[in-house]
Amino acid sequence: MANFGALSSLGLGSSGALSYDIIDKLRKVDEDAQIKPLDRQIEDVQKREAELGKIVTMTASMKSSLFELSDSVLFAKRTVDVDGSNVEVSVEDGTKAQEIDLTVKNLARADIKQSKGFASDAAVVTTVDTDMTINLGGQATTFTVAANTTLKELKDLINEKMGGRVDATLLNTGGTDPYRLILKTTETGADQAMSFSFDDGDAATVNDDFLDLTLPEASVQDARDALFSFNGIDITRASNTIDDLVLGMTFTLKSEGTAVNHISVRQDNEGIADQVEAFVQQYNDLMSELGTVTKYDADNKQAGIFQGDSTIVSLKLSISQISMGIAPNGRGLADFGIDITRDGVMSLDRGKLTAALESDSETVSQTFAGTENEPGVFASLKSYLSDAATNRDSLLSNLDTSLKDRQKSLEDRRSRTVDSIETKYEVMAKRFAAYDALIGKLNSSFQSLQSMIDAQLAAAKK
Repeated sequence: MANFGALSSLGLGSSGALSYDIIDKLRKVDEDAQIKPLDRQIEDVQKREAELGKIVTMTASMKSSLFELSDSVLFAKRTVDVDGSNVEVSVEDGTKAQEIDLTVKNLARADIKQSKGFASDAAVVTTVDTDMTINLGGQATTFTVAANTTLKELKDLINEKMGGRVDATLLNTGGTDPYRLILKTTETGADQAMSFSFDDGDAATVNDDFLDLTLPEASVQDARDALFSFNGIDITRASNTIDDLVLGMTFTLKSEGTAVNHISVRQDNEGIADQVEAFVQQYNDLMSELGTVTKYDADNKQAGIFQGDSTIVSLKLSISQISMGIAPNGRGLADFGIDITRDGVMSLDRGKLTAALESDSETVSQTFAGTENEPGVFASLKSYLSDAATNRDSLLSNLDTSLKDRQKSLEDRRSRTVDSIETKYEVMAKRFAAYDALIGKLNSSFQSLQSMIDAQLAAAKK
């Protein structure tokens, strides 16, 4: 029962003839006739907005996949195959397609030296101040090793003074006097050979080898350049990573051997086919969705949520027409294995596409992307999707605005209708209350009159 405040005695005077139940029943008739249709319309608009959001997302996803398909840069993608295990190769897009034979004869190596053995890392290496010089790549670094410096302290001092060009570590080799100082250049190449000299200030003991680093047995590994054969030509480099030999390619020498490593740089046709395959799936998903929301089932008399909507119908038709269109070079997607059935389902013959890419990728590129002045099929479709679906002032954006405006208009109308009904039944309740009171008074007067009549009749009979 509706709440009408102080009108709590409604119906008492009329013995229930004028009651809240009657008002509520009348009110429900008005709500069913005026508010429920608005609620259904609001719900329909909300469903259309949700579906439109889904369509916008799907078209945006399709447009993203078209960025590469509509650009000739896609055909600059490269893949590299290496037949052999001695070298790893990476290649940048746009690198010239080519075949290379490479044999790794020598790996580039760092220079490694070891000191004589010490009993512990706390052993003192010199009892007098001694100047130590490390010559690396023609650059001499001299520093003083203070008297009573320990082996561990010397390791830290060398790392500090050499500024990262030499890595000094301690190694426990076992046995008597197991601790040795290991010095290794951080870079490889013949120019990384190290030499050492020591001077404790005593002319009689110049070059006193307190670490024995100048002795032949101190050399663990000699620095050297990498040597490899590149298409039959011997080449040397200081590093095992070579990025200055072929533009866009990096070779990493992994191991030495006599085997020829065959390197093939080719256009990444499988990668291009993957891109097309992803587009085909997105196309079918979108067109299926657009078909569902615009169809009319005559047998069940059920219409899709956008059935008859010119914007969505136009979007579906335009995407289909552009995809089946002809590029400026007179070729279409069907020429390269991308076909559309009578049911509107797109399919991909991957073998036909990759064969075309192998034999004439330029024609495929012109069909997909077009030229500088004339867009290809995918470029035209990307441009249309921008205008129709993803730009600020696109068809779908305008439809979204229209739906939001429609929803607001319906909600405002519903609010006014609710207020109108509320006012109507507040007035009706007050009138019912007045009528109820009047009827109550009339009933009371009638009852008093009836009592008087009954009394007179009773007296007359006596």
